[in-house]
Amino acid sequence: MKTLRHPFPIRIWHWLFAPAMILEVITGLSLSYPNPAPGLPNLRSVKKAHFTVGFILAGLYIAYLFDRRKYPDIFPTPKDLFIGLPKFLSYEFFLTKKKPKFEKYNPGQKFLYTLWLFLIPFLLVLGLFLYLPRLFMRPLAWIGGLNNARRLIHLGTVVMAASISGHIFFGLTHSIEVLKSIFIGSFNPQKQ
Repeated sequence: MKTLRHPFPIRIWHWLFAPAMILEVITGLSLSYPNPAPGLPNLRSVKKAHFTVGFILAGLYIAYLFDRRKYPDIFPTPKDLFIGLPKFLSYEFFLTKKKPKFEKYNPGQKFLYTLWLFLIPFLLVLGLFLYLPRLFMRPLAWIGGLNNARRLIHLGTVVMAASISGHIFFGLTHSIEVLKSIFIGSFNPQKQ
């Protein structure tokens, strides 16, 4: 029997957000490490794409915040930290063969989603500071100027890229049924 895991609006949001986030990371790194190789877009085009996608991501993030009805699903609880996380890590590091059962999200996913809940607005605000530096001169001064803002964004981008890689890795190495659910909405719990 199939069980609904991801309603249609959540799947649409994920299909829009995931490629936009990957594009934002790639264009952000391209701006940090410009490479005038033939065939690649010029820096101006990359910058336009980066800021356009940044505003799209901001809108999608705000929509996510207002549409989330089940915040408890994504926030780690003390039970997740002290009971679930050791079981999860034991399984992930091949210390046990028995796959632990969790509710909708395992502790690793909950920590990852909570990280993103704070990291994304942090990066969006810093990006806005860099986009309009004259308007945000005072907040930029509080964090040590443009170079410190760039360093913080770069660090956040590296953390985001690593966490996206982990998210994709675990999505591809765990249950195919659960992975398919982000595309078709439902999954068969017996096939996990």
